[in-house]
Formats: sequence, structure tokens, C-alpha cells
Amino acid sequence: MDCADIINLMTITEQRSINLRGKTIAYQLKESTRSTRVRITVSQNGVTLVIPVGFPPRQAESFLLRNGDWVLQQLEKHQERAAKAQRNTLPPDVILYEGTPLQVVVVEEMQRKSRSRVDAADGRLIVRVPVGAAAAVPAGLETYLRGKAKQKIESEVISQAQRMRVRPSSIIIRDQKTRWGSCSSRGTLSFNWRLIMVPPAVLQYVVVHELAHLVEPNHSSDFWSVVARYFPACKEARSWLRRNAGLLHPQVLQER
Repeated sequence: MDCADIINLMTITEQRSINLRGKTIAYQLKESTRSTRVRITVSQNGVTLVIPVGFPPRQAESFLLRNGDWVLQQLEKHQERAAKAQRNTLPPDVILYEGTPLQVVVVEEMQRKSRSRVDAADGRLIVRVPVGAAAAVPAGLETYLRGKAKQKIESEVISQAQRMRVRPSSIIIRDQKTRWGSCSSRGTLSFNWRLIMVPPAVLQYVVVHELAHLVEPNHSSDFWSVVARYFPACKEARSWLRRNAGLLHPQVLQER
């Protein structure tokens, strides 16, 4: 590729602003050799007005003005999403436990040689590690939470299975990437260990949901009737999971 080819592929960008319905909006004006028409894009990074080479900027600005309502609507949507994402986060040292935010406190102990230990006290989770071993906190905390999840989930399955008069063949605690639970054709129930972070009622919903598959193996209307019979607030629980899924991957569990 020679210099002429490189120039032909170049996009010239200019920072500008415009008044849309009384609001001053910054935007990028891009003159692109690849563009054959005027177009507007709105993303979390702002507004971009793309024009073909040689297209009069004033005409492009008129096009932007004519579409001002749409641009403002899109900007508002991105702002709402950003605000929602900001709200739907936890401080770096906080984790949910059965729906309650708990502070994670790391204590380095001289006498501790290798294994970490987690204690729950006064609304906190205290992670004790050897001196200089703060990097072991996420793994130690996850091991503790997995153990608690196993106890809680198995107890809930036994209780709900008796109430629903079904018999799962086995229970597995896993770390599914996109599921909270599943039910195999052989009656094996698998649950995500991160359910230890959700409120007890939401955990109960997930358990009832998977047990209902032992009655109705699909997601038909009959299946949802079974779920609603044993957990009437299923819509609220599903909504909680959708809204707060991001909280179940807290910073404190990320590798340091």
C-alpha cells in the first residue's frame, strides 16, 4: 500500500458543537472517504456526524438539526444506562451475602502459614491470610462462599422437593457463566454457587424453578403454572436477578 492508498483510507475528524432544542451538544464531524451518505451515530462516547468527502458541513449540520429529537432521545438513553450501571455496583470491599451487603476485611496474620480462613462477625466477613498473601483473598473467600452455598442450596432443595413431591437424583454446585441453575434429563440439579449472594426468597425461586422441570421438562405454560403454584412471586424474583446480576460478580472476588 503506497502513500496515496493510505490517504484515500483516511478519515478527517473535527470537534464541533451544536444547539439542539436549547441544549449545547458536542459532536465529532468525520469526513470519511468510505462514506457515501450522511449519517449520525450516538454511543456512550457521544455524537458523531459522518459525511462523505467534499460534503458541505453546513448541510450536514442541518441534517443533524432535523434529527435533533432523535439525537437527544438516544443521548438520554445512554445517560440512563450509565447511571443504572453506576448504581448497580458495590464498593471494592463489599460483597452480598444472602442479599445483605457485607464488608470484607482482610487481616494478615504472622502465625498463619498457608491456608486462609474466613469468619463472619458483626456484619463483616473477615478473611485471615498469611502476611504478604493478600492475593489469596479472592480464592479463600470463594472457597468459603462455595461451602456456604452448598449447605444452603442442598437444604432448600430438600425442603422444596418434599413440598413439591419430586425427587432429584443429585445436586451439583457449579460456577455456570450464564445460568443460575439447570436440570438434566436424569434429574441432576446444578446450581450456581453465587446464589449464596442473593436474597433467600430469590434462591428459593431458583430452586423451585429447577425442581419444576422434574414435572415439566420444558418452559411451557404448564411449567410456569407449576412454578407459580409453589412460588407465586416468581416474576419479582426473576426481575431481581435481571436487575442485580452484576452484583454477583463483585470486585472483591477478582484476582489481585
